Amino acid sequence: MKVLSLLQPWASLVVLGHKKIETRSWTTAYRGPLLIHASLGKSGKLFAGFPEIRPHIPAFLALPFGAIIGEVWLEEVIRFEGGADDFLQAITLEEKAFGDFSAGRYGFVFKNAVAFEEPIPAKGKLGLWEW
Repeated sequence: MKVLSLLQPWASLVVLGHKKIETRSWTTAYRGPLLIHASLGKSGKLFAGFPEIRPHIPAFLALPFGAIIGEVWLEEVIRFEGGADDFLQAITLEEKAFGDFSAGRYGFVFKNAVAFEEPIPAKGKLGLWEW
């Protein structure tokens, strides 16, 4: 099964259904089920700068790291051409705070997020990888 590694807190926000779009500099033709891996790397400095995160994840250091933590469905990938995209007009301010929607980047659009009760320890990789 395909897996995508993300830094925390983004990985947990995705599997909890609060972050429905993951922005990337690259695209993929893949669509379908996708496991979400929380990498060992921590973007805790980001946590302090995004008050939008705190209602969903109050304790950053309690998050799982180095593990597959849930599953989503990769519905589509959208290329952002500029700030006036119809797609960007329709997403919430909170969602916009959770990504980089600059022109030329891609948005992986997720649905059906499921957080696993128990994280599955795993080493992550760049890009989409096989589990």
